[in-house]
Amino acid sequence: MNADTAKSDTDLTDLERHEAELAAVQLTDFRAANLFEWVAGHIPAGASVLDVGCGASGLVAWLNEAGVNARGVDTSEATIRVARQFFTNRGIDPARVFVGDTAELVARGEQVDVVTCMDCLEHVEDDQTLFNELVQLVRPGGLLIITVPALMALFGERDVKMGHFRRYERPELAALADRPDLDVQALRFWNVLGIAPTWVSEKLLKRSVNEGFRFGKPSMRKRLMRKVLTTWFAQVENRITPPIGMTLLLVARRR
Repeated sequence: MNADTAKSDTDLTDLERHEAELAAVQLTDFRAANLFEWVAGHIPAGASVLDVGCGASGLVAWLNEAGVNARGVDTSEATIRVARQFFTNRGIDPARVFVGDTAELVARGEQVDVVTCMDCLEHVEDDQTLFNELVQLVRPGGLLIITVPALMALFGERDVKMGHFRRYERPELAALADRPDLDVQALRFWNVLGIAPTWVSEKLLKRSVNEGFRFGKPSMRKRLMRKVLTTWFAQVENRITPPIGMTLLLVARRR
């Protein structure tokens, strides 16, 4: 890493620091793995995928290792450096992730079969403009797959620390997708189990939820917890539509 061009630890945003700290263990996250499974279930065979706001690029890595032609783009140079090192360590071409933004990609006419955007819209004040650009990156007939944190009532310390402008209610996300060139195929909640501990931690105890049990090499107790929760997500959350949840999922086809 070039000392002249790279950010120091003190220059990183909280989000960039979070991505860097978790990059090496991100594919051990049972929650992410089950969400990736849900996303992958909507990607047609042979489709090209662009993950916008890819962060440390766990989804891009997971899709490439599953044989999907996926790339990732992020505006943070620091985060893309971390992602490229992560890819190199796993034997994936680091050029699969790159620095850029949606306006640049749209301006040069880039389009793919599937655009994914996982927990990014909440980081942008003008989410309508970003959403419009995401749609333009999808080839006609292709898919847009978006996830956002749900329920503004849960907005708390962690949201502020990660640079979130909002959490979404279902009508707000539906309004973004209410346009003549999109056919919404799914708009649903996900992760109902996370609501109670998040509300208690953020609203009663006034502190961020400790998510350490999700990552890395767990103790026996945490392994049991992960096994139970993995089964829950795989057999319940990914198969039914709960009435409420920590995350909103959107799948829309471009007409």
